[in-house]
Amino acid sequence: MISKLIKERRSIRVFSGKKISLNDMNKIIEAGIWAPTGCNNQELRFVILEKENVLTEVLKFKPFFRGVSHFILVLCDMSIPLSAQIYKKKSPAQMMSDLDTGLAIQNMVLLAKDIGIDSCIVNLSEQHYKKEKNLSILQKIFKEFKKKFNLHSINPNSFEYFLRNFLQIPKQYKIRAGVVFGYGKNFPNIEKAKHGKNMIKRNPMENYIIKVNYAE
Repeated sequence: MISKLIKERRSIRVFSGKKISLNDMNKIIEAGIWAPTGCNNQELRFVILEKENVLTEVLKFKPFFRGVSHFILVLCDMSIPLSAQIYKKKSPAQMMSDLDTGLAIQNMVLLAKDIGIDSCIVNLSEQHYKKEKNLSILQKIFKEFKKKFNLHSINPNSFEYFLRNFLQIPKQYKIRAGVVFGYGKNFPNIEKAKHGKNMIKRNPMENYIIKVNYAE
């Protein structure tokens, strides 16, 4: 059954607009909570966005999604002592929370598919920006200056500003990724469809296996 779910689950970007029930959404989040975490740190936290006015704002950072029911943010709680210790820059384990995030999201999207709900994993960080039109030369220069010096929290068009001001999320939580959920409207034909430069349908297994020579 799990192998069937893995192969049938698709990244969907156009949804029907139908809302997911609270019970089903709780099942999806619970699946994420039960994913393994490095050192059993259990640092991941989830923000559930479902109100239309909030979805309208957050989707300005990813405008190609339509008709989603819920947008889930996956955050890392940096106030946990072990988080502060191992996720700091230059630590050998600094990427561990990203691995934990991936494990949690995979649990969530597979559980969702199992109960008839579609999803798409979103590359979303505090450094994402809304598209801005008709900026003057000076405004463009100032925007790039703020990007270069990581001044996201004072840029109203950055996702960090949105998190801290619109959603009132404390700075101890660092965003790792997002996932949209809903009931899919457009489904790709894996026999014909491409995303990026690759066919969605996977090649034979031998294409992905690297053979190495090693000492006996």
